Amino acid sequence: MTDIMWDSEIYEKAADAGTPGSRHAASSLADPRQLRNALGNFATGVVVLTYESGGEFYGITVNSFTSVSLDPPLVLVSMQRNSRSLTYLLERPFAVNVLGDDQLDTALHFAGKPQSRPVAWVEDGAAPRIGGSPAYFQCSPWAGYDGGDHVLVLGRVVSHGQRDDTSPLLFYRGQWSALAQESDDPEGRRP
Repeated sequence: MTDIMWDSEIYEKAADAGTPGSRHAASSLADPRQLRNALGNFATGVVVLTYESGGEFYGITVNSFTSVSLDPPLVLVSMQRNSRSLTYLLERPFAVNVLGDDQLDTALHFAGKPQSRPVAWVEDGAAPRIGGSPAYFQCSPWAGYDGGDHVLVLGRVVSHGQRDDTSPLLFYRGQWSALAQESDDPEGRRP
């Protein structure tokens, strides 16, 4: 097996597969909005990253979060380069709070649309976290990588927790959503 995981030849062959006339011709990348709309077809969960600075608690809503490694335990979030929170996440502990479908107000609050309901802060780890979340991951900064107009922030998980009695908040095609209710149909068909 080679040490090279991705090279230009593989990239060029993949790009050729999307040429006009092929079954899946790629749309023009000249319009970033079209690309964003296409990417929006992938439903994601919603998380709020929380941290402390100067004795105050802060957070930012993101939907670009994934697990990376179990050994060591690493997670990744993608942050816009111009995010005010980015510097803090690269230099201090932070928590990744997976939001439940009953926490839309929390997602909106940390997306820059303040809500009247106060945030239920929990202070039992390296960083403040949000109470009532289906899952959380306390992290220490591990690394940051160039991701174009974003920075890929890896955090090493130092503790975590979960609740199994709630469903996640989702984001799909620019809209907030929730999981579909399970069907009683034994074959799993939807009405």
